[in-house]
Amino acid sequence: MSNIFLIGFMGAGKTTIGFLLAKKLNFNFEDTDQMIVQEECKEIVEIFESKGEDYFRDLETKKLLEIEDYKKTIFATGGGIVLRQQNREILKRNFSVYLKASYQTIFERIKDDNTRPLLNTQDPYSTGLKIFESREDIYDSFDFIVDTDNVSPALIVDEIYSLYKKQK
Repeated sequence: MSNIFLIGFMGAGKTTIGFLLAKKLNFNFEDTDQMIVQEECKEIVEIFESKGEDYFRDLETKKLLEIEDYKKTIFATGGGIVLRQQNREILKRNFSVYLKASYQTIFERIKDDNTRPLLNTQDPYSTGLKIFESREDIYDSFDFIVDTDNVSPALIVDEIYSLYKKQK
């Protein structure tokens, strides 16, 4: 059985949905950001501060290449993993689902989370909106899109499960 990669902007629900979906399918669950944190022994915000965003993006690509051959695993990915063409190619040759949410919904979920290095600015709302808008077309280029605005996690899981089963 192939893996499932969940993509989307920070706060879209990838970790929550991934965990629940893994339970439903009896798959393993991994969060690529947390895998990187464990290997680097630093939080993402520390990696950004000490080595920069490019270094972190290199780690994401390396991690994607490592995990592509895993079996029966749901992966919650970092919101920016789609920025690199190589990463998009890896994700698109696997079963990847974009968890889509409006920026208003996302900001409500993440506004008090100081672990998001790209939002550690004077105006996190505007900064986040600019990043969100710059990535929308990339996310929308994926084949499988599930809207998460005002939808319960259980219904989102059911929709992804249904899409996945049709692909097998």
